[in-house]
Amino acid sequence: MEPRKKLFQMLLLLSAAFFIGSSNRCVHGSDSDGFSELFIDCGASGETTISFNGVDTHWHEDKDFINTGKNLILTPSEVFDPMNSLRFFPNDNKSCYNLPLQPFNGKFLFRAGFFYGNYDGLYRPSSFKLEIDGNLWANVTTSYFYDPRPAMYHELIYRTTSERTTVCLVRNSDNGVAFISTLQSHIHAWRHLHIDAEQNCFVPPKQDQLWRKQNC
Repeated sequence: MEPRKKLFQMLLLLSAAFFIGSSNRCVHGSDSDGFSELFIDCGASGETTISFNGVDTHWHEDKDFINTGKNLILTPSEVFDPMNSLRFFPNDNKSCYNLPLQPFNGKFLFRAGFFYGNYDGLYRPSSFKLEIDGNLWANVTTSYFYDPRPAMYHELIYRTTSERTTVCLVRNSDNGVAFISTLQSHIHAWRHLHIDAEQNCFVPPKQDQLWRKQNC
């Protein structure tokens, strides 16, 4: 067994309480509702609810969470695919999503997805940084659209520190334009979160088959 898989399994066994609220928008804050579960289809022109094996998932368009960048649909299609749209940031060095997550000080599983798809026609996938609340989350290096697994994801377990959490894409000086395809978050605790051993990704309860189908 690979060391990474062993580490994931050890963390799983040592974890503490987890729950997912019964609805996506579950807590009413003083300024706006907060989400315990949030799926953002970056660059999409509308919202979509899909059902997979009896589980409904509501994908939000991202215009309510960010006010910069440009949206783009890669290939017009009647079949919903959150990786078929993206938001890119040609004029900004740092662009941030503002996420109203509840409960305050909750521990969340975050997942950001990227699919280059040669959206700019340059055949030059970009590299950039991903930050959360000003802290480095990951260095993102995207791939060509014809690679065997061109879509890539970065996951993070993070405890929120305020009523709103920022997820930012930071441009590297000479490595192209930052972009993002999907952004997801789930309130969680380890004992109900299991791991897809083959794909090395976290899977929230009630979302297992849909999460694997779209993300792992």
